[in-house]
Amino acid sequence: MSARERLAKAQAELARALGMGEPVPAGFDAERVGAAAEALGMKRRRLVQRTWPMLAAALGGDFARSFETWARENPLLGVEPNPLADGRRFAGSLRVAGAFPVEAEEEWIHFELRWRLTKEGGVEARRGVVLKTARVGRAKRRMLAVRLPGGRVLWWSSHRGSR
Repeated sequence: MSARERLAKAQAELARALGMGEPVPAGFDAERVGAAAEALGMKRRRLVQRTWPMLAAALGGDFARSFETWARENPLLGVEPNPLADGRRFAGSLRVAGAFPVEAEEEWIHFELRWRLTKEGGVEARRGVVLKTARVGRAKRRMLAVRLPGGRVLWWSSHRGSR
């Protein structure tokens, strides 16, 4: 293996240790790599907080703790982090656990209308007609949203108990 190939391998291992929680490669100071990984984790949380503001606000003071716990168990997918996709994965885990706040349901629908997750850890734009429904807010009103080609979104809402 050439010097260039060894360097590339070491850089890839370091990137995985920093962003994906893999072991620190030989020759690197584990304490410094750990501190850098922690700083990157906080940056990851802040970026998700900015791209999913309704979710962050709905979770309030629990957002940081919940996200950091989730992030430790769910490393970044790929080397290029995408906070929109990372937030969607986090939100999806909350939904599965039954802990997704109803106050953020509209934000979830907006994501689902416009984007889809990729296997590589990113997002890609949805095409064509997209239909989504959800119960939104404390009143649990039923919402139906249709995204038409070109990006126009039509919303319908019914209040619980109304006919």
